[in-house]
Amino acid sequence: MSANSPQVRQWAEQLNELGRQEKPCFFLMDFEQQQPRVWDLSQADANHPLFDFPGHPETRLPPTGMLPPKLVADHIPPEVFHQAFQVVQSGLQRGDSFLTNLTFPTPISMATSLEDVYWQSEAKYRILLPNNFVCFSPETFVTINATGYIESRPMKGTTLDTPTARAALLHSAKEIAEHATIVDLIRNDLSQVARRVRVTNYRYFHKIATSNRGLVQTSSKIGGYLPANWKTRMGTMLATLLPAGSVSGAPKPATLDIIRRAETGPRGYYCGIGGYFDGSTVDTCVLIRFIEKTQEGNYLFRSGGGITARSIWGEEYAELRAKIRIPSNLGSFSLL
Repeated sequence: MSANSPQVRQWAEQLNELGRQEKPCFFLMDFEQQQPRVWDLSQADANHPLFDFPGHPETRLPPTGMLPPKLVADHIPPEVFHQAFQVVQSGLQRGDSFLTNLTFPTPISMATSLEDVYWQSEAKYRILLPNNFVCFSPETFVTINATGYIESRPMKGTTLDTPTARAALLHSAKEIAEHATIVDLIRNDLSQVARRVRVTNYRYFHKIATSNRGLVQTSSKIGGYLPANWKTRMGTMLATLLPAGSVSGAPKPATLDIIRRAETGPRGYYCGIGGYFDGSTVDTCVLIRFIEKTQEGNYLFRSGGGITARSIWGEEYAELRAKIRIPSNLGSFSLL
């Protein structure tokens, strides 16, 4: 996971050049930084993924005859999660990490396709890489406006959207510590590329679903100012910030080693980033809320959460399971 690898350097140089020319583009980076992709949207044959971002709504018409996006999850056994949780806790107790994001791929069955999920899911960011994955993410990685102001809005802490659940999340000692750690990490990350980095809104609620039993997360806004020539360094700057702190942990190098030991395999594009440059501004998201199609034609719903020394494994296991849902524009979650 090195920003100095040849493939990451090539990805960064492509984005730098597109930024210099102010050409619109779409890009992806996987969590392990092994499969970077860039699509020049000024080319008629760009053949880019489908994506629906704020300010760039999907204009193509959905297919007819779509089935409702319902799924059945074959949840991982609790003892499997507990074993990985113990690996993470050992690292936390040694002081190798203050916060580690632990994720798992859960096998699911669906009577529908990735394309159908893309068209019927509801999220701030939607991406479909055909025959690979669909993502319906609520989480911004970084945005850059026309004046060069860069902002990150990490999300940490998920619960049901009820007054009781909100209060419990807001006052949880574990969630308070986790959120503070991530905000500090993101502030340090942004300080590598920007000046006058500040936290402008700390730990506010963000609704991430539309049904009556929707979910909310706490988020914060951290921002700063980039140099005037930021477009010519767009790719280099983004590579410096990877992987996203909210889905890795702190400190990054030692935490990434814990993740490699605790998880069952590479994450791939899950927990990577997707981004859109319109020639003037940048909007990127963290690739969470993610369904992957395997080479065998099976489906995996990847989910996870942050683990601290205060975490209780049963609660973390329940959160992992609770996130295996599709927020649907039909007005309700898919059935489990």
